[in-house]
Amino acid sequence: MPKSIFVYLVALFFLIGSVLFLTSFFLNSSDDERENLNSEIIFEAKNISINLGFKDSNLNLKVQSSMVNSLKEEKNLYVYKPEISLSGKNIDLKITSDKGKISYDKNLIQIENNILISGEAHKKNIKGISEPIYIDLNQRNLSSEKLILYIDKYKILLSEIILENEEIVFKGNPIYLIDNEGLETETSMIRLKSNGELFFPNKLKIKTFN
Repeated sequence: MPKSIFVYLVALFFLIGSVLFLTSFFLNSSDDERENLNSEIIFEAKNISINLGFKDSNLNLKVQSSMVNSLKEEKNLYVYKPEISLSGKNIDLKITSDKGKISYDKNLIQIENNILISGEAHKKNIKGISEPIYIDLNQRNLSSEKLILYIDKYKILLSEIILENEEIVFKGNPIYLIDNEGLETETSMIRLKSNGELFFPNKLKIKTFN
C-alpha cells in the first residue's frame, strides 16, 4: 500500500535536521528580509528527491527539487525548480515548473509558473502546458483551470486528469478538441485506454461561432 507523504517526510526531517544552507535565493534579498525569513525557516536543503505514491494505485510519483524548505507553523514543503515524475504500467510522464508546494497533511502538491508536461502514456506521446496544477494523491487526479495537452492530431483543452489503474480519464466542462485541420469540437470526457485508443464516451459536438 502506498505510503502517505507524512511517512516520507519523517525520514526527510530526520536526515536533514535543522541545518540551513545559504543560497542565491536569500542573497538577492536585503539584510532585514534575510533575517526575517531565516527566523521563520525550520530547515532548508538542496537537491532533494522525494518518493511518493497515489492512494490505492501502483503509480509512483517522485519529486526532484533544486531546493526544499519549510516554514514554522506550516505543514508545507516549498520546492524550487521541481521535476515531477509519474511512472507505472505504460506510463512515464514528467512535469516541470518554477516552483511548488507539498502540503503533507493533505497529500496535495501544487506547482506553478512555466509548467511543461512531456512523456508517454498508454502508447501515446503526450506534451502539454498548464496554468497552476493541483495533484491530489488521495483522489489520484491532476486539476487545473487551464490545461492543454497534445495527443496524436489533437490539441486538447481540459481541466482534470484522473489516473485510473488501466486507463487515463480526461475531463472538462467542456473539453475542447482542435485537430490538425482546425476543426474544433467539444465533449465532457475522453478515455485513454491501455491499448492506446482514445475513446469518446459522449458524442462530439462541433463548436459553433456566433
